Amino acid sequence: MTRMRVLLLISGLAVEGASGGAGRFVVELARALDQAEVEPMVAALWDYHTGFEQKRRDDLVAAGVPSMIAADWDESAQYRSCVYSLRALEKRSDFAADILHSHGEFTDLAAIYLRRPLRARRIMRTVHSAVEWPKRPHYGRFFANLCYPLAFDQEVAVSQRATENLNRRLLARLRGRRARCIYNALNFQRFDHVRVDPLMVRATLGISANAPVIGTVGRLVAVKGYPYLLAAMPTVLAQQPQAHLVIVGDGVEGPALQAQAHALGIADRVHFTGARGDVETLLSALDLFVSTSLVEGLPTAILESMAARVPVIVSAIPGNLELVSDGETGVVTPIADPTALADAIIAALAEPARMRRLATAAYARVRANFSIEAIAAQYVALYREMLNVPRQ
Repeated sequence: MTRMRVLLLISGLAVEGASGGAGRFVVELARALDQAEVEPMVAALWDYHTGFEQKRRDDLVAAGVPSMIAADWDESAQYRSCVYSLRALEKRSDFAADILHSHGEFTDLAAIYLRRPLRARRIMRTVHSAVEWPKRPHYGRFFANLCYPLAFDQEVAVSQRATENLNRRLLARLRGRRARCIYNALNFQRFDHVRVDPLMVRATLGISANAPVIGTVGRLVAVKGYPYLLAAMPTVLAQQPQAHLVIVGDGVEGPALQAQAHALGIADRVHFTGARGDVETLLSALDLFVSTSLVEGLPTAILESMAARVPVIVSAIPGNLELVSDGETGVVTPIADPTALADAIIAALAEPARMRRLATAAYARVRANFSIEAIAAQYVALYREMLNVPRQ
């Protein structure tokens, strides 16, 4: 039987930077799809020149998955970057596919545009956030509510709340178009094979062996809520004066966050590592992982921390609550509340045995429900359904 050709569209392969968790998920999904049934390909709109993209392409090559990067990203000429990427993609007949599968705001528009030149029989999108186009909410209202229910053959969301949001749209209800929920997932081999000395990792960061270490991972953007974490740290340090905070990631809010740390007088206890390709190693050095996000779909960084058996403290947003049950698999705190967050961190550091129990329960949960192999199988089944292909 002829394999289903599926082109996975993503903004970029800089999973340690601009592409974030969605980019990593696409790479892992492409590698995990059953190639007896699916011929996967990956196309990135832009090269962000972070130095990490080639590693992702190497991973895809090793799995036998063709990939391409359409154009360079120019922050000062964003619309021109979009045009260049679309022009490059529409000429690549070798990337023609039965299904175009988009994983991002810009790639959703690209999938609609590329449907005809790439001769796709179906187009679909996976929504990775509970709020679409947070920087341009008017785009979100127009495209998500009025355009996408007409243009896409199938929509998927990575959390129950995001799926409910899609299914509440008037036009989707009138057309009888129901979105599916297929969770984000992890390749657990990334964590199972980590063999490092956490004390050595701490030493590379300039942190002593017995110091409490709090960490977070993600793009340095407004929706991650990092100012609230920094605001909580003076209270934490008053009770735990040896504590350190490690912030892993890069983004436009980096300078402002560093300025905030200096203004609070805690700069010597806050480590901004920038984008890193060894998140699995860094997580091994943490006593606590903290997420202060204001908006999420199903956050990869929390999944990764749970997979690394690091206790988690998260904000009470819907995406986080689908992963973390308060007092069972982690600690949940109110949104945008530095005082409550500081209290939760202090309590967690004072009760390491309790937090280890929560981390053990969290690992068991994510291992049972969020493996990339299981999620890839769900996507293969959906592809078959969309193309009316019988199961082999």
